[in-house]
Amino acid sequence: MALGNEPSVSAPPAKVLTAATNGAARHFERFGGAADRIFGHAGIREDVCENPVAEINLSQYCNMFEIAAKQTGHDNIGLHFGQSFKPRQLGMLGYAAISSPTLAAGLRNAEQYFPAHQGQTAFGLIQDDGILWLSYRIFDPRIPDRRQDAELSLGMFCNIFKAALGEDWAPLEIRFEHAAPESPEEHERLFGAPVQFGRRTNAIAFRRKDLDARMPDQDPYLFSVVKAFLESRADDIANPADFAAIVRNEVKMQLGSRMPTVTEISAVLGLTDKSFQKQLRTHGLTFPDIVRAARHELALHYMEDPDMPLTEVALNLGYSELSAFSRAFRSWTGMSPQRYRRV
Repeated sequence: MALGNEPSVSAPPAKVLTAATNGAARHFERFGGAADRIFGHAGIREDVCENPVAEINLSQYCNMFEIAAKQTGHDNIGLHFGQSFKPRQLGMLGYAAISSPTLAAGLRNAEQYFPAHQGQTAFGLIQDDGILWLSYRIFDPRIPDRRQDAELSLGMFCNIFKAALGEDWAPLEIRFEHAAPESPEEHERLFGAPVQFGRRTNAIAFRRKDLDARMPDQDPYLFSVVKAFLESRADDIANPADFAAIVRNEVKMQLGSRMPTVTEISAVLGLTDKSFQKQLRTHGLTFPDIVRAARHELALHYMEDPDMPLTEVALNLGYSELSAFSRAFRSWTGMSPQRYRRV
């Protein structure tokens, strides 16, 4: 199977738990919208959303906010929704994050269990020259309009950081894959950081030391209850593409002057080597293929920075020589790294 981000259009529609709609109706009405009409036009039943562990189509969820933006005339309605959306409102995934002992553990748990909350989505940590990025991208090609979702989602994720680091915390930078709106100043004001548009993914940049912060509401018992639900749901909806995305993101996190090993990645995922290899076989995957896919994806991320020397790109991808990286890059893109930067 392919290990890229794009699933087959014949794949089942991606789902999201209805906890993500918590407070949406009130938010729409606050901006002058008719919540029942917005939900109705999106094909979502409001009564279904009263159960936080029910699920709806991700395409309908994204479309609901695009409809709300048009109906209310507030182009930043998703942006504002995300800013006010607290981790507890996200249901099981939010509780998995804030009941963890540290921010590092909370983000790891959110990454591991994200497929149980939302399907066909890449969510994970990337390291880049001492700075960490929390990236988020829906990769279902059947959902073309997702600006509102991207803006509200990064706001939600920033609130996980604030749960550990305080309300005054701000990211180093925010990136969005969609084009810049007419007035992007409000984005920088609300995030408290520079915001870039038209990038390859949606991402939050933050300092590595932020990960050491303790979660003030850590609760081992609550986490055990939430974990049991998320693991059960993950087993029910197991998807090779989602599992590959989780492992690929962990590999990207570990890549550097040397290659991560199966033992290191399995330990991060809380699995024995044997269990990890079994899951790979079950999903028709191999560790070397995932490593190649991770290097490919991360290489494109690094190549966006024209000031980053190619030798440094190669080193950050675990290549000991530039020539080895150049050969691999040519196999991925059909052109040399030097030419790729010129086009």
